[in-house]
Amino acid sequence: MEDIAFLPYTGQEYYELDIQGFKRRLPMVQVNEDLWIAYFDSLGDREFITHCANILTEYLKDTEVLMTAESKGIALVHEVSLKLGHPYYIVCRKEVKPFMKDPIVVKYKPITSKHELVLCIDGRYRERIKGKKVGIVDDIVSTGETITAMKKIAEEAGGIVTKVAAILVEGEYRKDVYHLGILPLFKKK
Repeated sequence: MEDIAFLPYTGQEYYELDIQGFKRRLPMVQVNEDLWIAYFDSLGDREFITHCANILTEYLKDTEVLMTAESKGIALVHEVSLKLGHPYYIVCRKEVKPFMKDPIVVKYKPITSKHELVLCIDGRYRERIKGKKVGIVDDIVSTGETITAMKKIAEEAGGIVTKVAAILVEGEYRKDVYHLGILPLFKKK
């Protein structure tokens, strides 16, 4: 985390997020002894998701299928897919389900987890991805581990990842992810 820019934490309760004029107050949450984050949770915030989907749709317009990870990216991908006229989208699950046939499984370890995790899709989704231009979408990207896992799934299914987009990236600007804003990290002075 050496190259991440931090803002000073001075006891503030909230951080005001502004995405092209659309604002939300995010609660400050302490995640370790001297690190705070502005907690971003888009689940259930239909107005905010619609606003962000309107912006992201333009960037993702030349994709043929969208992919996200459960669960916070689902509402966003649903909205963008609807606007793009895509008949379906792919949701990477966090565990292999008994109904999955020949699942595509990728193991990864995000910085926020103590254990290795999996993302997977039902192998039957290969036909929806193979040869298609895939757009990977998430609500927030921190380390990029989830995005990397989704790319591997799309590529193993025969898709061509052409776009990666998120509402926010955490900590610093990322050139590998099209994003609408940066969610800063905070440290005490």
